[in-house]
Amino acid sequence: MLTYRSCVAILLKKKEKFFVGERADIANAWQLPQGGVDEGENFLEAAKRELYEETGVTSIRLLGCTSKTYRYDFSEKSQARAILKYGGLKYIGQEQVFFAFEFLGNDDEINLETTVREFSRWKWSTLSEITKKIVAFKRPAYVGAIEELRTSGII
Repeated sequence: MLTYRSCVAILLKKKEKFFVGERADIANAWQLPQGGVDEGENFLEAAKRELYEETGVTSIRLLGCTSKTYRYDFSEKSQARAILKYGGLKYIGQEQVFFAFEFLGNDDEINLETTVREFSRWKWSTLSEITKKIVAFKRPAYVGAIEELRTSGII
């Protein structure tokens, strides 16, 4: 039986806007930095690692995280891509803890030229822009997590 992959997603805040990247492998697919939790790693360690791996950013201050996980199932299109790429499905979807960090650096710290490039370009966006641009199957998780972080005063 397929399970959900344990993941983190990161809201990187600069003033009243947040980092969002366009996926390098899918044009016009925008998302937050995110990724899986490695064995022996806690959620915060995974969030810092994923943020660095995808953006090069280390100048951050933790604002907080969601108190629960947010889950989504992969779309049929995403599942088909995974089957082609990996020969099968390992997970039905992702279960994420969302972290919010304040960005303390300058924009020139952001470096998308990583070992495995995740994003082709990036920008600072409002939360409403992010929730409008995110692919439909991820939208309820993003909206729920953002609402929790906003209601709790973290962002």
